[in-house]
Amino acid sequence: MHGMSTKPPLASASASPEKSNPTPRAPSFDDWNLLRSFVAIFETGTLTEAAKRLNTTQPSLGRHLRELEATVGETLFVRLPGKLKPTERARALFEAALAMRLAARDAQGLFSESGQQVAGAVRVAASQVYGYHVVPAILLPLLQEHPGLELELSVSDQTDNLLRRDADIAVRFFRPVQDDLIATKVGDTEMGLFAHRDYIARHGQPQGFGMTASGAICGSDREPMRLAGVFQGPAPTRPVPFRFRTDFVLAREAAVESGCAIGMLFVDIARHRPHLVRVLPDQVRLKQEVWLCAHEELNRSARMRLVWERLEAGLRARFAP
Repeated sequence: MHGMSTKPPLASASASPEKSNPTPRAPSFDDWNLLRSFVAIFETGTLTEAAKRLNTTQPSLGRHLRELEATVGETLFVRLPGKLKPTERARALFEAALAMRLAARDAQGLFSESGQQVAGAVRVAASQVYGYHVVPAILLPLLQEHPGLELELSVSDQTDNLLRRDADIAVRFFRPVQDDLIATKVGDTEMGLFAHRDYIARHGQPQGFGMTASGAICGSDREPMRLAGVFQGPAPTRPVPFRFRTDFVLAREAAVESGCAIGMLFVDIARHRPHLVRVLPDQVRLKQEVWLCAHEELNRSARMRLVWERLEAGLRARFAP
């Protein structure tokens, strides 16, 4: 119609104005490779070691890290000489990313396990002594029986967090307190003082903790030894004179094996070494329960059940009367 304005009508006063500051959206992680690279960098502390773990190149990991930091909107690592130190935001992201990595690994295992074939990785945690003397002898035959199986052995006297899946299965010397873990007691052992026959021939049977000028007891260095419950009679009135000190348990064992010192050993290990003699058995004895523990994924994973069953059978046989 003639005379009608072609200008668009003005917006109603009651209409809601556009928001000038829309709420920012949370970052979207569409590329799982970024998180995979992040976890490797977080755990190793360097791009070089992370690249070795993932069988990729350092520049690729550096690019992944820059993309992830751009997505998150902040720096995730402080660059120090020879090391990447994670920020608090990185630590929080690691907890979430680790769960995703474990879920992906479990899914891969489920797809690879078919029929009688078992494939994939199982991570077992054990102490220094059992990780060296006991667990490999029980489990390594599985690698010949099941070519697709992979075993990872975490050797440490620190307790791995099974709920966080630092390990799938653990051999421990105490009953776990977490309700979400599967656990069974597989036997009892004890620790005692032992010396080499050559040591006894040189110094005689010790009658107490007062060593001769050339005799020696080996003990811990910086980590205090847990002596509660060790002494069956009165505890020594003076500190035990540790003349050889190291926190590496296998080094203390080597000192005993070499005939240079007296030291605490597991009875179930020392009994297979006829050259070792137990000393002060009525005064020094520490009872130890041996437990096998696992994440609840054990109920759904054929490869974990296989490793669990072999470990359980081997440990029970070891501690059988």
